[in-house]
Amino acid sequence: MKAIKYLTFVVLTLWLVNFTQAQNNQLLPINCNTNFWTINADGYIQQWSLSNGSINGGDTILSGGGTSLSYCGNSNAPTFFSNSYMQIGIIYYDPGSAWINIPTYSVVNNNGGHLNDQYYMVEGAVIQIVKYWDGVNLLTVDSFNGEFFAGTQDIGVDTLGQAWVFTGSTPSTVDSLKVYNKNGRINAYSIQFSQTAYGSFFLKDTLYLGTIQDSIFPVIISGSTAHLGDPIPFPSNSFTDMASCQETESTISISEYPNTRIKLFPNPTRGHLVLPLDIEKSGISVYNSQGQLIKLKFNGQILDPSEQPSGMYFIMIESEGSPKYYKVMKL
Repeated sequence: MKAIKYLTFVVLTLWLVNFTQAQNNQLLPINCNTNFWTINADGYIQQWSLSNGSINGGDTILSGGGTSLSYCGNSNAPTFFSNSYMQIGIIYYDPGSAWINIPTYSVVNNNGGHLNDQYYMVEGAVIQIVKYWDGVNLLTVDSFNGEFFAGTQDIGVDTLGQAWVFTGSTPSTVDSLKVYNKNGRINAYSIQFSQTAYGSFFLKDTLYLGTIQDSIFPVIISGSTAHLGDPIPFPSNSFTDMASCQETESTISISEYPNTRIKLFPNPTRGHLVLPLDIEKSGISVYNSQGQLIKLKFNGQILDPSEQPSGMYFIMIESEGSPKYYKVMKL
């Protein structure tokens, strides 16, 4: 009789543990235009929504993660990658099998990703390395000499699979925002800020920085420099990393969105660009050839890209309830 009672107790205990774990791992519907996630030191992942300059949500959707977080897959097949400073290996979340461990040969730090493009940091007293994970091996993309990961020890990855990394002469001095693909560095922007950050992520082709100053800042690209935009209130709550879901198509991967009604002229242009009278400024977004949102001056219906470097730009105009895209060549 005692054996039966003990067996019953064990079965009920295991059922309760599994039930509790299931309750803590409830994925919510995902909107890749607005959703992002945070993770804390206890491995709890919360889902948030950023829309119209404000953030809401905060439901805990998963437990059992590490201290870092990146996202792979799409809204119909959500998969999170994570790891911990205290253990060797990478873990990822499979909706059908929970967290699965992937062995690695060394400890990796914070990560970032988009679909199959997953990047990791290896950080030590004198070692600062950007790694690309190809699903089997951690490949070295760059190794710093006399530089450090600065501002935030995190990686934001855009829809082109490019990693954006903040660096500086010391861990607390930010002076550069470097851009990598899996083959090496492809660009860099000068940037300075004093905020202490715990994570970064991309949403709708904009890089955001989460700080312990209870705010998220958009990163604004202007020519060869970058700066932080207006803060969006967001309590930090001891988060250790951030990640986001993005649509798989990047702005610059769209070849043409023809629309004969709207005309932008002159195109090509050496300076000013004239917009139609019926177009609202609030419905216009401008992206550079790297797919990054930039701010341009407006004067009436005149858009002024004169301070931007020469090259291709993409103008998104909200018209008749849907976005239209136009290529503009700056000479």
